[in-house]
This record gives sequence, C-alpha cells and structure tokens, in this order.
Amino acid sequence: MKTLKKGAFILLAGSLLLSGCGGEEISDYDRIHKRLSEMTGYKAECSVTYYSDMTESTYMTKQMADEGGRYRIETVEPEKADGISILFDGNMIWLYNPVIRSKVQVASGENDKRREIVLFTFLKNEASSGEETTVSAASLDGEKYLTLEASIPGDDSEYSTEKLFVDIKSGDPKRLVIYNSKGGEHIVEEFESFEYNPEFLGDEFKISAMLEN
Repeated sequence: MKTLKKGAFILLAGSLLLSGCGGEEISDYDRIHKRLSEMTGYKAECSVTYYSDMTESTYMTKQMADEGGRYRIETVEPEKADGISILFDGNMIWLYNPVIRSKVQVASGENDKRREIVLFTFLKNEASSGEETTVSAASLDGEKYLTLEASIPGDDSEYSTEKLFVDIKSGDPKRLVIYNSKGGEHIVEEFESFEYNPEFLGDEFKISAMLEN
C-alpha cells in the first residue's frame, strides 16, 4: 500500500479491498462507493488551500459540477476576489470577473488543472487507477472516515496522487488532498457543506447567464 503524508489523520486500517476482513468496513466501502458512482451532480461550499514552496493561499469557494464534466467554481473570500469565477461549459473554460462584468475565454477543457479539485475528476482518476486504488480507514476528532486514493494521470510533479476522505456516517465527501511527487500536500480542499444530486436549471454552467445577473 502506498504511504502518503496524512497530516492530522491517523491510519487505522490497511487496504480494505485487499484484506478481505472487517465486514463492517467493507460494507461501508460498498455503500459509499455506490453513492459516489450514482452521483450525477453536486453543490458544495469549500475552502481550498494551495501550497507552493514556502507559501500558501486559502480561498473560500462555492462549487458545482455535473457528471458530464461541467463545473463552476466561484470565489467568496478573500474579499478582493469575491465573485471571480472559473466556469467550464463542456467546451471552453471561462474566467468571469463581476467587478468589471467581463468574461475571458481561458482555454479548452484539455489539460485543465483546475478540474482536479472537482470530485468527478477524482472519481474518473480513481476508476482508471483500477487495482492501484488504495482504500483505508481514518479518524479525526472522533469521527470516522473512509479514504480513497488514486493516481493522477500525466507527468506534472505537482499533481501526482490524490486522496478523498468521506464521512462514513453521512457518505459525504469531507476532504480532498492532492499530493506532489514527493508526497507533500499541494492542494487541500475542505468541504464545509455538500448537496448531493441537486436539480440544475440549465443555466448554471452558461457564461451568458452569469453576464445577465
């Protein structure tokens, strides 16, 4: 089993998939994995911290995404970045600044590192990792989590592997950590709230709708 930087988390069990023991934990995995696999979309409030060399930057964000790959990440804090959004409409990535009410076409969806903090990207990477996926149990402040670890495709040293912490009771994602090739934390995303399979009206991922608001 691969060993990564755990921070405050304490490793409680080895790979549940490989061990074949601990029926309760395997049942938790089946239940949580089924819920994640049946997810068609979500809305969440998240803090996202980026670590680079000796610096770190934290942003409070609102995030929504669907299984088709579309996503919208809106910054809430710090105040100077309030409302600035990154949106992928399925074809192009857009940067929106509400202060000057401008939109900028950034790039196509290929090789977009922003999408690594979107849960559907993790699920895709986890599925493609196959037998290399590591499943563990972890505990923090008396709460129990199931963790899923996957490799990130490509040769970017800042984006090597990632680990998702899921609350065993609720089945909601609580933490997503992206590690660099040295095992250090590059991005830490904390989910403050999570809405499973919300009803999207159709305009949430359209840059034109944002300009009309």
